[in-house]
Amino acid sequence: MWRIWKAAAAGGMAVALLTVTACGKDGASPSSSPSPTAKPKAQSTTNGNSARSLSQRGGGIIAQGTNEDAVIPIKVIGNTNYIPVSQLIQTLNYKSNWEDGHTKLQIGDNDANFELIMNTNKAVKDGAEIQLGQSVVQEGDNAYLPVSAVGDLFQDDMSFEVKNQELRIHPSTISTPPNEDAPDPAGTSPDLDFSDDPADPFRGDEDAEAAVPLLDQALPAWTDLGNDQVVPVLKNVNINAMIRKGKQYLGVKYRFGTGPYPKTGRFDCSTFTQYVYGKYGVSLPRVARQQGTRGNLVSRKSLRKGDLMFFYVPGRFKSNRTVGHVGIYIGNMRMLHASPEPKNGVQITNINKAYWKKTFLKAKRIVY
Repeated sequence: MWRIWKAAAAGGMAVALLTVTACGKDGASPSSSPSPTAKPKAQSTTNGNSARSLSQRGGGIIAQGTNEDAVIPIKVIGNTNYIPVSQLIQTLNYKSNWEDGHTKLQIGDNDANFELIMNTNKAVKDGAEIQLGQSVVQEGDNAYLPVSAVGDLFQDDMSFEVKNQELRIHPSTISTPPNEDAPDPAGTSPDLDFSDDPADPFRGDEDAEAAVPLLDQALPAWTDLGNDQVVPVLKNVNINAMIRKGKQYLGVKYRFGTGPYPKTGRFDCSTFTQYVYGKYGVSLPRVARQQGTRGNLVSRKSLRKGDLMFFYVPGRFKSNRTVGHVGIYIGNMRMLHASPEPKNGVQITNINKAYWKKTFLKAKRIVY
């Protein structure tokens, strides 16, 4: 069973990108499953000697009309401090999904960066298993994360502190357009403009025939030297043919945390790039953050067709340092990617907009 929980935009910010990359159990049609936790009611609290009006917004307790912290109350379970996972998900504007019979909770932006295994001390972050100090607890329909594990999993994604039996998440000071079509004077800076590399050998002629045979399955295409050094060993890829192949999937629906496309008929942002590159013998990791460690860095001023582009997903309480979305650059300020917005599914987007310019983190060249 699976169910996608779409997080409300924290601080009133509507995000144009996908919400977390955790989708449900693979299958053709969804069935409902319990939520990570019930929606809390509005409440008030006291800070020192002055009372302030609070509401439950985006899952965390946020002071109305202020730039104050989001506050998630701590619950003691068996002498251990826990927080309700759903409030963290909503506060960080993440997506989530239950799978494997409601025993695994996937969390992320546009793909599943995190997995919590219920009633165990096992978790997954960016594809790597983590042993937590205490177990994740499931009580009925609710999932609770030990406070001691918050930093292990989310220290790169938010700024926070534990105080007075509360987890206080500090708001981001980064100003980002609320959606990809919103104007932003800061986004007109020439320093943020994207540019094509005039020396790109695959400029134009997108309908050129493939120079190498199309593969039914991905082949190993990397030599791992350790210490995060990865050297591409496959270079003879016709980028125009690869882009043309990717366009064949335009309109295929998005599903957070989805499994392999041949099984599910769906993509999230990173399974799409993984699948398209895999068709040409290039093996990429499962999630966007891992894919961002591959290849060579490329300037936004020297983009070539086939480069992977990585972006953060903005939110009032989120970091602007972590990869939350990935797409394939196809030239002329356009990106081919899988996203739930503004359309639902594989689509082509004009990135010559303030939103994409300001959320851009890096580009990586995987093939040549």
